[in-house]
Amino acid sequence: MLIAARVHNSAGSTRHDPDTAEFEQCTDQTPGGNRVKRLLTLSAIMAVFVSVTVPAAAYLEPSSRNLPSTASAASASDVLQQASAVASTERSATTMPTQTFASSGDAEISPATRDAIKVKKLVVEPVAPVYAAPSAPSGSFAGSYGGEFAGFLSVWPANAPVNDGFGYRGSEFHGGIDIMTGSGATIVSASPGVVTQVTFGGGWGQHIKIDHGGGVSTLYSHMIQGSQMVSPGQTVAAGTPIGLSGSTGYVTVAHLHFETYVNGSRVDPMGLLP
Repeated sequence: MLIAARVHNSAGSTRHDPDTAEFEQCTDQTPGGNRVKRLLTLSAIMAVFVSVTVPAAAYLEPSSRNLPSTASAASASDVLQQASAVASTERSATTMPTQTFASSGDAEISPATRDAIKVKKLVVEPVAPVYAAPSAPSGSFAGSYGGEFAGFLSVWPANAPVNDGFGYRGSEFHGGIDIMTGSGATIVSASPGVVTQVTFGGGWGQHIKIDHGGGVSTLYSHMIQGSQMVSPGQTVAAGTPIGLSGSTGYVTVAHLHFETYVNGSRVDPMGLLP
């Protein structure tokens, strides 16, 4: 940088100031003058550097959080510490408080109060199967029994037609009636009584005997093996299921062979049935 030392007088002539001329000579021609130039240049550069590197926050107003102005902060680390402290304060303000409960170990615990709705356990009672009493089967076999026990029995043991009656078939005697139930039909007790026999074997196959009192008893045969629903000594009512019809023993097709006894002698069942 050059500093002019010439001073113009009012007359238009040029006058040389000895002191100023000496300074101009120093800055322009001597090594010391070069150093002055460099110092002045560095000063200008530093001024520009400082003007562009001051944080923009230094020119802002302090925020509503009552933070001190960043322009007056000692350093960038102070600003960061203050911002961290504010963030921590905000997190603490939004954090839900921990709920605690203290109770003495000797305190008595009272039962919880419930509403008025109560749940009752449903108990399902077993229901015994109900069977309708079979109606009188169709057939043309008139009973030959007309004694004091005529019509003694309460119901038919099965609801199916009669295919063969009581009496002789040629030289062979048929001691009961054959009711054509087919296989798997439910057989019931013809009257109240006590079961006296549940047996499998012989010409009757699976069969059951029931004592009805007064010397009257009944026989049910050719049932499916193992299908019996009663046991010896059991008391039954009229219409109580006792087994399933089948084809065990001496038979050609599934049916119920039904016999009646009066004082130990076989009689025509048709005379005792209702």
